[in-house]
Amino acid sequence: MSRRSLPLVAASLLGLSFLVAGPLASAQPKKAAPVASATKKKPPNKNDPKLVEAKRLFQQGEELYTKGDYEKAIEVWEMSYELSQRELILESIANAHERLGNAEKAREYLGRWREAAPPEEHADLDARLAKLDERIAKDKAAKEAKEKAEKDAKDKAEKDAKDKREGGKIFMPGVILAAAGGAVALGGGVLDILAATRRPDASSVCGMTADGRQLCRSSAQDDIETSNTFATVGDIMLIGGGVAAAVGVVLVVTQSGGKKGAEEKKAAVVAPWFLPGGGGVVAGGSF
Repeated sequence: MSRRSLPLVAASLLGLSFLVAGPLASAQPKKAAPVASATKKKPPNKNDPKLVEAKRLFQQGEELYTKGDYEKAIEVWEMSYELSQRELILESIANAHERLGNAEKAREYLGRWREAAPPEEHADLDARLAKLDERIAKDKAAKEAKEKAEKDAKDKAEKDAKDKREGGKIFMPGVILAAAGGAVALGGGVLDILAATRRPDASSVCGMTADGRQLCRSSAQDDIETSNTFATVGDIMLIGGGVAAAVGVVLVVTQSGGKKGAEEKKAAVVAPWFLPGGGGVVAGGSF
């Protein structure tokens, strides 16, 4: 609530202060009126309809302020100020804004009243203005921290949603390579089986010469050559297909799941190996 009582403010609004000063002035010895006195402002007319309405509005604002309706009090006090131009009303408006938590508005109106206030009130007003400045700085810091927290939470939610969408992606070239390699390796295995079934029994169609050479019957020669061809092609297909399938599997594992998944997975190594009579593929690395 304003520090000034209603009667004093009402008297100020109606210009009664000018009327009270009249009797005191009459007690002084009369002097010749200076020439400059002709330019002095006349005291406001207490019957001026604008001032009467300003007083009514101010009183209404006091009642609203007492009831806790600060927004409505500000509204009618601003109308009262527009009619009367009495700066003291600015302090009441500042008080209402402070009650509403509008520190910046309270500081604005209190600063305007500080410019017109009597010098003896400046110290108290300066202290109030300093507290409002501290409050404004604190509110601003809290608002910025809240906005940053909300922005960080929003960015994280968007990033998590994006990662979730990308996490379900499968690296299709790897799938295709793995499937093709598996098919080729399967075909090589089939050829190796055919080679084994087409190869005649060496003990029944072949024999050893005195110098240690193996001789086979001419009738079995075609079956032996066909079996050897099937075995060679089958081994090549089995090893090559196995390597391709392994590479495809590694690509699916390392490249699926979008960019993030690819970055988080380490590179893998795939290499074929050969031994007398067979071979295979080795895949290694960290995932």
